[in-house]
Amino acid sequence: QGCFMVSRKERTVLSLISWPVRCLPLVLLPTIVALLQPLAGGSGVSLVLVAAAVGAVLSVAVPKALPALVLVLVSAFVLLTTVHLPQLEATEAARHTGHRWQHPETPHSAVTQLPSPSSRNVAVPKGVGIVPAVASGSGSSGASSHPRTAEKLAALRWRATPFGSPNASESLETFSVVLPCAFEGNFAEKTVESIWRHTVGHRLKEIIVVDDGSSPPIRGTLPERLLIGAPHGPPLRVIRHEHTLGLISAKKTGGDAARGDVIVFFDCHVLPRDGWEEAFLRQMRRAGDHRTVVVPSITSLDVDTWREIPNSPIGRTCYILWNADFTWLANAGRDAPLMSGGLLAISRKWWQETGGYDEHMVAWGGENIDQSLRIWLCGGRIEVAEDAYVAHMWRDFKNPKTMLRYPIPTKDVMRNKARAASAWFGLFKEKVFTFPEYEQFTKHKESLGDMSNFERLKSKLQCAPFSSYLTRFSYVYFDTGLIPEEVFQIREVSTGLCLERRPSDQQPHDVVLAACSGGPGGGETAELQLWHGGNRDKSRDGKPCCSGIMNWNFLQCMDAQNIGVRLKTFECEITGGSHNQFFALQPFGSPTAAQQLVWRPRDQGAAAEACVAPIEQKVAEAQLIP
Repeated sequence: QGCFMVSRKERTVLSLISWPVRCLPLVLLPTIVALLQPLAGGSGVSLVLVAAAVGAVLSVAVPKALPALVLVLVSAFVLLTTVHLPQLEATEAARHTGHRWQHPETPHSAVTQLPSPSSRNVAVPKGVGIVPAVASGSGSSGASSHPRTAEKLAALRWRATPFGSPNASESLETFSVVLPCAFEGNFAEKTVESIWRHTVGHRLKEIIVVDDGSSPPIRGTLPERLLIGAPHGPPLRVIRHEHTLGLISAKKTGGDAARGDVIVFFDCHVLPRDGWEEAFLRQMRRAGDHRTVVVPSITSLDVDTWREIPNSPIGRTCYILWNADFTWLANAGRDAPLMSGGLLAISRKWWQETGGYDEHMVAWGGENIDQSLRIWLCGGRIEVAEDAYVAHMWRDFKNPKTMLRYPIPTKDVMRNKARAASAWFGLFKEKVFTFPEYEQFTKHKESLGDMSNFERLKSKLQCAPFSSYLTRFSYVYFDTGLIPEEVFQIREVSTGLCLERRPSDQQPHDVVLAACSGGPGGGETAELQLWHGGNRDKSRDGKPCCSGIMNWNFLQCMDAQNIGVRLKTFECEITGGSHNQFFALQPFGSPTAAQQLVWRPRDQGAAAEACVAPIEQKVAEAQLIP
């Protein structure tokens, strides 16, 4: 009595309804896993079979629909995560191959920040020739080969999908060549004709000359043969700024107006070799998407003959220094850490997705740093098209023809660089702003302007932090000493004086002995007395640091051409290719004794080729002359 009674017919109907519900986990769980497994990078059919087995267990154990559905979703999440996390960890390990991780005991701040001149702790122990200047990290005897736990966890964090999607079928067929020209009418004519003559016709959609306020206007200086248009002339467009806005604005105007699949930026004084455009396209198509930016092999142009100078040095790529300046990088390989800025090719789609140039930068300078970092950090890459040769006119103060015809305000240049550093360097921007050239923004509190455009771009493209750039190019920053493990003074024991670089207007710079700065009660240590290991060591596996000694905060390394000459400094050959810059500090006598500064050290304890020693002062007798 009181029980709910069901007839046989009713039981049959209820059974027909309940069996599909009971079988829901058996069908739904493997289906979800099969659909989502490719996104998680799973291991194929085996994962689906495991899901089916789990689904069968749930079908038997959980008869109700709602709890079964919840358990199906939880099980799918666990199965996919179990496969996905190890693969992410393996991917990160592969990405960091060759990167020299900090010692496990090094605090995280030591990895993400460089020591600044204002935070140095200097002690000068008696009788020791080398004096540590930075306590942080100096107690480590070597670098660990494995990432720390915190770094592993950071590597496993969710990464949002980049804006847009790589498209292997993206059309890369035609070129818009943009020439920013200011007061270069004669050069503009020769450059337009050179591009027309040395480019396959069906590739060249247009040549866009952006006349940046030239007087007289460039259009009026061009001959009729260049203005008649295709097919008898080049497909030329001239866009004019009535007032000179600067190189960056001129390039942005041309890039935004381009109609070709690929936007090529050349300076208004270049001569390309035949085949340059096909070499560009081969490199841009290599990765199968539209996000590869390419740079050519840059040689030198004789402006008098308008011919490439035979056997001239070749520049391809650059790297960023800590004061947000840049210099050329020798033997860089395929990937370019930084573009020189003037000569490059980018797909029109990637130009639009990345926003081109920062619209708040003025005149000239810093745009190559901004553009290079937004490409590398936001899902793209920069590669060298080695078979694309372009001869370029370099500024030469001895040749009036090559001189600039318009001013470049230094204040604007520094603001542009400061904007690029503030936008992309993350915590490392604090290092940039320790340099005196940025005092207008640090000491005098001048504004950098509106930076919100960078924040919108980072959010849209899900850009990576600057630390990932340093990791990607660890062979430029860690293996060369540009991010040093320790910084020190070098004191000559017999005199008690310290080695100090004495700057001059031109290289090389002298190295002298001067009173040691810093130390207990001695105030701040002079930067010119601070040194650290630098340049890659090609004699060791992996070419790690260091084969020379670099002056802190300056790209100047100890340099000597022969025995018996004065010690100098010269611009560091960070790849380790200069034998003149092979210097090391080696034990002299017992391990606790002073170290010896040697030139061209040798392996296996053999004596070095030479050592550094003070020059004896020669004092002549004085006499009065009537």
